[in-house]
Amino acid sequence: MTRAAQLGLVLVGGAAGGALRIGLSEAFPETAGPVPWDLILINAVGSLVLAWAVARTQARGPWALFPAIGPGLLGGFTTFSSIACLAWSTDAPLDVAIGVLVATMAAAVASAWLGWWLGDRPPSALDEAAVFAEENE
Repeated sequence: MTRAAQLGLVLVGGAAGGALRIGLSEAFPETAGPVPWDLILINAVGSLVLAWAVARTQARGPWALFPAIGPGLLGGFTTFSSIACLAWSTDAPLDVAIGVLVATMAAAVASAWLGWWLGDRPPSALDEAAVFAEENE
């Protein structure tokens, strides 16, 4: 695959990831408290799926859609930079802001660990059966 094709996949995936993030943020109504639960959830889920994709790629070899899914979709989906520029960060008490930052990082690291574990597992009998079926079609 050419470099231009890979960049195109990143571009398309990033646009889809950003749109998905905005859609999920809109699905969460504004809460009365100062904690942006949508961002914490988005970053945890994005970390899990990105770690899974990287571990899967390392364990089983490259796949053509990785640029669209990894740096594209999940890069556009996760919102670590949003934590710093939200209005709540200037309005919230310092202890709440620090708590949100720590919770976000802890959730992301734990999710990434789980995603890595899931992606690094050896292929199961179901995976092998699917590969066999594809090869014999």
